[in-house]
Amino acid sequence: MLDLSLLRDSGTFSIDGGSPRLALVHHGFRTTQLGATDKRQDKYAARYASLGLLNLARSAQVDFERGRIPFQPEIQYFDEDNFTDDVELAKAISDWLRPSKARFVLVSLYSLAFERTKNMLSNLNPEEVCIMVGGAHPTVAPEIDFVHLVARGEGGNALRHVLRLFLHPEFGMGNEARGLCFMLDGKVQMGEVVFDKSLEDIPSPAFSYELIQNDTSFAGQSRERWWKAVGESQQIYICTQSCRARCTFCSTYLIHGKLVSRPVELIAGDIEHLLTFGHDSIQFHDDDLLQHENLHELLDLLLEFNIAWTCNARSEVITPALARRMYDAGCKKVFLGVESLDQRSLNYYNKATTVEMNINAVNALNSSGIGVICGYIIGAPHDTVESILADLDRVLALPIYFLATAILTPDIGTVEYRRALRRIPLLQELGNDGTKMNIRPRPEIFGTSAPYGLPTVAEAISKEELNELYALINCEFFLRKEYINRVIKYTSNDRLNEALSWCSLQKLKAEELAESATLASVQERTVQLLQKIDADYPYYGVLSEFAEAR
Repeated sequence: MLDLSLLRDSGTFSIDGGSPRLALVHHGFRTTQLGATDKRQDKYAARYASLGLLNLARSAQVDFERGRIPFQPEIQYFDEDNFTDDVELAKAISDWLRPSKARFVLVSLYSLAFERTKNMLSNLNPEEVCIMVGGAHPTVAPEIDFVHLVARGEGGNALRHVLRLFLHPEFGMGNEARGLCFMLDGKVQMGEVVFDKSLEDIPSPAFSYELIQNDTSFAGQSRERWWKAVGESQQIYICTQSCRARCTFCSTYLIHGKLVSRPVELIAGDIEHLLTFGHDSIQFHDDDLLQHENLHELLDLLLEFNIAWTCNARSEVITPALARRMYDAGCKKVFLGVESLDQRSLNYYNKATTVEMNINAVNALNSSGIGVICGYIIGAPHDTVESILADLDRVLALPIYFLATAILTPDIGTVEYRRALRRIPLLQELGNDGTKMNIRPRPEIFGTSAPYGLPTVAEAISKEELNELYALINCEFFLRKEYINRVIKYTSNDRLNEALSWCSLQKLKAEELAESATLASVQERTVQLLQKIDADYPYYGVLSEFAEAR
């Protein structure tokens, strides 16, 4: 980490020089797993604000109102998508910060974008600007050499401590500082992961949405992927924190701890605030909206507002009655964490669900009129080519609107990472000299194909073969007769051409896969798929005509 003495001794930085300026920087969303695999897929990526940063901004505002910090901070939100490149972004940040002596840059650091964000921040003067990072990656790997401060877990208390006592003799002491990591005069203080329950009581609105309304390139709106989009003017929101589940591939509970639910009356104030900006729909980004402790009250509230919404959920709680009630309350699409229709895989992932639960949940949601998006994972240690193809056939039999496939990733800090570390000695190279606290993806060792910069863990299938299977799954799922009706039913008029473009890309990929596949079964199925499309159905012609008619 950068030594805080750089700021203390520079003569150009002072926390006592009046209102501090906080530059909230949303960086790294241009770096996606899809894009790393195939740049043609970048245009389908989501674009939305960082709720973590907007919540920190709101927390700082409330702290000043309650007298917890001495100065009201000036806050500006910077999104990389509003700038040509990172040099221009860094210059805009520096120019805005310059009038203040207390200059802070707050960034959510993503594993995939680690090197990109490092390079962007290198354009800032570390003697004039205090760089503070947080998020999932810094929480599990906080030794980061290009920043002054790291917040582990939620950062509300840590930021309050910084704005009260930065560079004072008491800095780094007390309960509020527990989550902070920093170096001062060569001495490192390594904080612990701290969980924050402020979502339960922070007054409405919970997020400073007003900071993104001047986003001229985007008008403050989320741009969700075509298959998850609802409404014409949508915005993201969360009202629960963490997840009650403990899936082995997920890190959310490492950062957020136990489940926290926002009271329904405060959610009502948040939604009213969103509506003032002209939004007509909500994308709940909760890990599982249905875990809210007062779910039925929440559904009653959403029914009163009469707005469209989408959410993430787990299959074990979905019943036909609940699905119908969700639909009546405005739910249009649900991302369901199915992951597999193989019980051995579900057990390995610690999903605490069964194949029957998954099938019943998909059917219940689809029957109610809700588009079902399924998360689907391949590449468990026990997987074989044959077992994955058999599982794919089971998936193809279900009425799923979109299949979001992923190759099992041993994400840093997760159970999967610890499992992989025992079996793959080369994983030690992710950190310097085997250090666990500064690990990051290493594409120069493990390559850029999914999972980016990390190894796969399947014992009988190579990383290259898993990527072939991943491509086949997408091609077989999206290039089917029966898929047409689902695209038409659940895709909004303004996004249908984008959906067709996605399908066209999958056909192009199928043609490429037929030539490049090394697995005989993948090549055989791909060739059969292309023959079926050409012989049995004018797939794209029918869809294109329909799109024009709409």
